[in-house]
Amino acid sequence: MPENFWIFVIKNTDQEFMRRMERKTWPVFGYTVNRKKIQPGDRVVFYKAGEGNKELIGTAETASAIKGEEKEIDYAVELRNISVWKKKVLMKPLVAKMSFVTHKAQWGLSMQGGVIRISEKDYNTIIAKSK
Repeated sequence: MPENFWIFVIKNTDQEFMRRMERKTWPVFGYTVNRKKIQPGDRVVFYKAGEGNKELIGTAETASAIKGEEKEIDYAVELRNISVWKKKVLMKPLVAKMSFVTHKAQWGLSMQGGVIRISEKDYNTIIAKSK
């Protein structure tokens, strides 16, 4: 059973998201709060941020812990068991059910930081909506 559940946030284009999926690698920046807690076998949901987006777009499992040297700016996590959803899931209708969203009226604040830790229950709620 995975120890951690995460939302990985992307603000880039669909092309950048697909490039990451093809490479099976997700960049993690040096200032990302939870970067050192990522472990192999963790479950991930991908969230596309920005105007006109705000949707959950797929899942994966981490195939590695964070990789990179402390002195480098960027790190990376390898991915496996990637699923890019045909049916995207809007985040806003799920906000009331998400325990990691502390301020429901300003839920976008909870989606900042690049790597967001969520509970297994939140993860399963999201997965159920993707079916």
